[in-house]
Amino acid sequence: MKSNFEFNKRRLKIAKDLKGKTNKDLANILSCTEATISNYLNENKPSVPDFEKVVKLSESLNLPFDFFNSTFKTQVVDEQIFFRSYSRIKAQYRNSALAYSEFAIQTLEYFDKTISNLPIFQGFDIDTLVNEPEKAALTLRGDWQLGILPIKNIIALLESHGIAVFRLPMEVKEVDAFSFYHDGRPIVFLNTAKSAERMRFDAAHELGHLVLHSDDKNVLENMKDKEHEADRFASSFLMPREAFVVMAPNNLNLPNLISYKKYWKVSLAAMNYNLHTNGLLTDWLYRSNCIEFSKQGYNKLEPEPIEREQPILLNKIIKVLLEKEGRNFYENIDFGYQILDDITFKLISKNTKPRLKLL
Repeated sequence: MKSNFEFNKRRLKIAKDLKGKTNKDLANILSCTEATISNYLNENKPSVPDFEKVVKLSESLNLPFDFFNSTFKTQVVDEQIFFRSYSRIKAQYRNSALAYSEFAIQTLEYFDKTISNLPIFQGFDIDTLVNEPEKAALTLRGDWQLGILPIKNIIALLESHGIAVFRLPMEVKEVDAFSFYHDGRPIVFLNTAKSAERMRFDAAHELGHLVLHSDDKNVLENMKDKEHEADRFASSFLMPREAFVVMAPNNLNLPNLISYKKYWKVSLAAMNYNLHTNGLLTDWLYRSNCIEFSKQGYNKLEPEPIEREQPILLNKIIKVLLEKEGRNFYENIDFGYQILDDITFKLISKNTKPRLKLL
């Protein structure tokens, strides 16, 4: 292995961000100076740790040895990614999100090589509606033959149309969800620390970015406007106006609001906002509801929550790989089991848990 070893400096930077380490922390692990660590991280410096030091890094950071020996070259940059509240996200979290994006691309390349007949993204044929989020959402519902009733599982819906969906392991408020294109293929990351309702809205919001802003060379420009457009798209996609208005209860008291939001599988806050936007609630009632929701703690804990949606296609892929390649199929991916399981919604561990037998 020593003769085939070639240290990947970028992976050391990624490991540092993923594990929240400083140069001083790494120096302590390797019993060297911080200046030495800086040289290890500097792409323009020839200095690299020897084999034994990399073994020590691998063991201390709980990352596979091959993580630091990776030949994977693809890099994702900030300008590709639809980040919400970009300026408020700590650099460490942004860098970690970029790293997970690259892991996702590497995972998809492995899936494509190993499994045939996966859905292929066909694009969105609604270029003339990019400045009309609500119409774009309804047009896409029509193109995808969804009708006007609630969407059962939005993750499975995205998967079925060739949009890859992954889980963001960083459970931090600063990173709700994000999306980007790689070689024309859309990829979405969702934060499962959010409520099931919020995660559904996040998925629709990211779909809005992919539909409305796919031609942007720098997605960070005019981000405030783009965020508002993606929210409008998500509301219309999840709660199409025609059915939403007609089916709304006459008495919009709290029990009825909760029942109605469960029907559409959205948060109480999103339901309240959409009722107000569609003229079914006055400004006073909308604000009163906001105050009441906050007082009841509903902004943090959704009342009568829905069941969390899971990927369908991704679960099938994991099952096929376990059957075809064996329980250690993840050894074909240099960043290892833990990261792969994390970004694939813990589906590897769920599918390999020993089943208890009743005696």
